Amino acid sequence: MKKSPQGERWRRLDNTAKIFPVIADENLSNVFRISVQLKSEVVPGTLQRALEEVLPQFEGFSVKLRRGFFWYYFEHNSRMPVIERETTYPCKYIDPHSNQLYLFRVTYFGSRINLEVFHAVTDGLGAVNFLKALVYRYLDLVRDSRTGHMAPQKISSDVSMNVEDSYVRHYKKIKKQKYSSTKAYHVTGEFLPLDEENILHGYIGLKEIKAVSKRYGVSITRFLTAALIWSIYQEYLKKQPSEESIGISIPINLRNFFGSETMANFFAVTLVEFFSSGENHTFEDILKAVSTQMDEKITKEKMEETISYNVSNEKKWYLRITPLVVKWLVLNLIFWKNSDAYTMTLSNIGPIQIDEDYAKEIERFAMLIGVSRRQPMKCGVCSYEDELIVTFSSVFQDTRLPDAFFDFLKKEGIPVEPESNGVPDQRDDRGQYPQIRYDKERLKKLANLFYGIMIFAAAVLGMINYATYSGSVWSVIAIVLMAYFVMTVRYSFMRHSNLAGKVVMQTIAAEIVWVFIDYEMGYSGWSVNYGIPSTILFADLGVVFLILVNRMNWQSYFMYQIAVTVFSFIPLILWAAGLINRPLMSFVTVVLTVIILAVTIALGDRRVKNELIRRFHI
Repeated sequence: MKKSPQGERWRRLDNTAKIFPVIADENLSNVFRISVQLKSEVVPGTLQRALEEVLPQFEGFSVKLRRGFFWYYFEHNSRMPVIERETTYPCKYIDPHSNQLYLFRVTYFGSRINLEVFHAVTDGLGAVNFLKALVYRYLDLVRDSRTGHMAPQKISSDVSMNVEDSYVRHYKKIKKQKYSSTKAYHVTGEFLPLDEENILHGYIGLKEIKAVSKRYGVSITRFLTAALIWSIYQEYLKKQPSEESIGISIPINLRNFFGSETMANFFAVTLVEFFSSGENHTFEDILKAVSTQMDEKITKEKMEETISYNVSNEKKWYLRITPLVVKWLVLNLIFWKNSDAYTMTLSNIGPIQIDEDYAKEIERFAMLIGVSRRQPMKCGVCSYEDELIVTFSSVFQDTRLPDAFFDFLKKEGIPVEPESNGVPDQRDDRGQYPQIRYDKERLKKLANLFYGIMIFAAAVLGMINYATYSGSVWSVIAIVLMAYFVMTVRYSFMRHSNLAGKVVMQTIAAEIVWVFIDYEMGYSGWSVNYGIPSTILFADLGVVFLILVNRMNWQSYFMYQIAVTVFSFIPLILWAAGLINRPLMSFVTVVLTVIILAVTIALGDRRVKNELIRRFHI
């Protein structure tokens, strides 16, 4: 990380990490989980102490996400995260503002410790290394409490503190390789209500699946990929021809090809496709297609092409100087287009090795990947000692795909022991997850009551206006204000976002409302002459108030202050265009917002300069 005079450190996001903050929200968390099941109950206080001792050793995790003008970036986070008992479904959106600004969280339930990570921070290997260090320290502290002996902190020798951008380091300007844009088949089903998730683990005998894979002459990952495609082909396509491919997205650890030790992201995604032409396909046909594609695609040369394509786009000057708001729109369009090219993700992080001193105290590990209605099902795989753990996470009511997948493994002579989180029913639930029970009907009734009252009130106002009509449709103004109130409730109180961001968004919405009301009243120009300038001035004062209240974290609001200052010039543009005939309030607003910004810069001194360097880095 780069060091600034005020003591804050910051660094750029790696090439892959740049996409995640752009596309992430409450509906697409981009969070994954690595969990460890111990053989004894977790002691919360000891786990908190272990986290406090381990975190300073991992610079890549001790960060908070900042929004620049061109890119997001990481800044050192000196706060301390707090562990919590697991009370919600896995891999939910990590709201930094309720998480000490951290992009990961540590929770526990019973004898299980969960590490959930926003993918911009690291990939599966980085998360595994952090969790191992945390577990080692936790187990040491538990032993210390029993013996009274204080053991020194131990970080496994295979853990690296390097957070370099290995994509840029291994970039070569070679032939560019584009991602597939062919639309793939997508599994469907009845969605679970609210934010529920369906988790189904399959605990598989590692020895048996190795033997079966060897019999077919392939690796475990190739066998699992073919088994997943085979299950989709049978359960969803019903062995019928399809113009859409069954596409499985497989993350590949690039460290194995380039010898990198970075704790930042360093993986590439390979797409394995299968086109169904009818009922005559056998599992062997699918396995052959999978193996052929993986032989062709998973090579160092192909990985270099992928790195070249990704990094070359980042290096284009016109993309680097494009404002983040434009990048947000374009990258979202590209991401959703590319996501149509695969059916689901299968991520195998491989065997997790534990030091012999701790192995006897650990039962198993598991990997879970966050899902959403746009990406409704994913599959995570890892192994520990003599067990392979395959975990399906989905937002579907049914479990027919994982059921078909595990049934196929059983038919091949591979033992599978299932476990679920009890959603949507209690089948295979062993009590290892919190029982989250929403009163769905009550929540639905409350929401419907709220909207019903608004609609009823709007109808009553409309009828009163009609019965007493005297040339004014004042009810329309009232209904618009009510709609604005509903939007405010939904956006400001029901969604997670920065307070200053809410002020700016509400300002824009309010300006639209003023113009509409003015228009409905015959348009006298008060909305543009006074309403819009006053609202901008109010927004600027609101952001300044947030800066004063939260001086330790004032940088979170500085960019919004700049944005409001830029907005303050809009009334002058309207005046120049002849739309404002009384510009006094517009001039007052511009002068005051510029003065307030100048004062902020003057008081901020060197800190503002360094903040601008971070925010506007390209």
